Amino acid sequence: MGANDAAQSKAAGRIITLPETNTIADGLRAFLGDLTWPIVRDLVDDVIIVEDKAIVEAMRLCYEILKVVVEPSGAIGLAAVLSDDFRNNPAWKDCSNIGIVLSGGNVDLDVLWDSFRK
Repeated sequence: MGANDAAQSKAAGRIITLPETNTIADGLRAFLGDLTWPIVRDLVDDVIIVEDKAIVEAMRLCYEILKVVVEPSGAIGLAAVLSDDFRNNPAWKDCSNIGIVLSGGNVDLDVLWDSFRK
């Protein structure tokens, strides 16, 4: 199920609220609201959905290369840019500069280790 309410909302043109979420990225378990929805609706071109495995891989890269601990929700941007959906999208083929915000060190290690075992 994940937490793809933003992608579903953008596609539908209205707020979609999921009955439940299931993701390692606990910061994405919240839903769009009256303040965030107009920003996504009007200013966001696309929402890329990534699986938990890709989030964990992005976290691993941050730790191994940057020596920075990043929480799952904070690694979403990197996971998205590394995804095939991003790389294969013609809208971004000419992008030469991409900014990614990495944030947070709030990692529940039990949840992280469990995700490695899946």
